[in-house]
Amino acid sequence: MINKIIGFFKNFYGVVNEETEILDGTYFHEDCFRQVEFCPKENIELLKSENNEVNKFAEEHSDGSGFTEIYIREENNQKTILDKQIKLSNLNSMLLNLELEKIEKVYTGYSSLREICEDTVAYKYDEAEIFVTSENNFVKDFFITGFRFYENEDIKKKLEEILHKIGTEYDLILNDWDLSEIIDLNDRKEIQKYLNEEF
Repeated sequence: MINKIIGFFKNFYGVVNEETEILDGTYFHEDCFRQVEFCPKENIELLKSENNEVNKFAEEHSDGSGFTEIYIREENNQKTILDKQIKLSNLNSMLLNLELEKIEKVYTGYSSLREICEDTVAYKYDEAEIFVTSENNFVKDFFITGFRFYENEDIKKKLEEILHKIGTEYDLILNDWDLSEIIDLNDRKEIQKYLNEEF
């Protein structure tokens, strides 16, 4: 049931993005901020625990058509992306070498509200996007949208390559808070399972 609810909202947000195309940049709905995010591998046990808490909360607070409470994620004792000291220039070079398009102007908001995101860039391959915020030229937040629900095998292969390269280069995992799942980016089979919607 929860996957159906998540699917509904994903489809809804996809429609919003198509209807509100930004011609001089790109846009993400504010609810997508770090919803599918790269995390230091050192956090894997903490993330497993938090994902379990999210699932328990969803079961306890579902009324069949929505949720009666809002879950606030804990980030206690987690190593942050900023702690990894990933240079923005190095990440930029890697993503451009992987043939992603760089987008300098990034907007966020909800409904008809749009605001520019400072210190944020995006990288795009087809409809899949990677968003990066920075602080003092180091990566601070690092998340994706639109990496699933592809039928084209060539696109999925390319997205697999991108995720695997990021994971192995920086020792990162992907946590999808919508699915409450961790994807080991060192394991191509895990990435394929994720891209093929097998979770």
